[in-house]
Amino acid sequence: MIVVIGIIVVIVVGIIGWLIWQRQQVWKKISTDLSIRGDVQILDMSIGNGKTFINLAKQLTAPGKIMGIVKNEKQAQQAKGLIKEEAVADRAKVELTDNTNLPFTDHQFDYVLISDLQQVKPAITQGRVLQEAIRVLAFKGTIVITATTVQRYRQLLEYYRFKDIKVKQIGGQRVMVARRN
Repeated sequence: MIVVIGIIVVIVVGIIGWLIWQRQQVWKKISTDLSIRGDVQILDMSIGNGKTFINLAKQLTAPGKIMGIVKNEKQAQQAKGLIKEEAVADRAKVELTDNTNLPFTDHQFDYVLISDLQQVKPAITQGRVLQEAIRVLAFKGTIVITATTVQRYRQLLEYYRFKDIKVKQIGGQRVMVARRN
């Protein structure tokens, strides 16, 4: 019985590790495709474990910045620890806030990144999160959404007059990249 439990634990840990690695590969491909570099302003609305957030910060040069949204104090402390450890404090910051009421000015960010938007509950809140992302996105900015399905988000972006909307499959994720023209 102990051996079976051990095997199950190893399998579960392996799957979780693979999913985390897969997510990092998705964002690595996205940042390469978008050529995210230099002094751009980025908002990461769902920093997760912080590794992608840190990797993006490393691609920036001051005054470029990436702002990460965190949901609780524990996640904020972990992210701040990573920022210090990776020496990117001049390019990365975290904000403990609600994604439906962002404390940023209109049109502040060149890129807004949202991972796994479908996990925002209740589902009606997903639209509010997307509205806030659009509000803080620069006039010629780019929004990137990863989700298992992105069709409903396309409709909202089209309503807000996004013209250049592309969807592709990267790994196990659908990725929508929408640019304001």
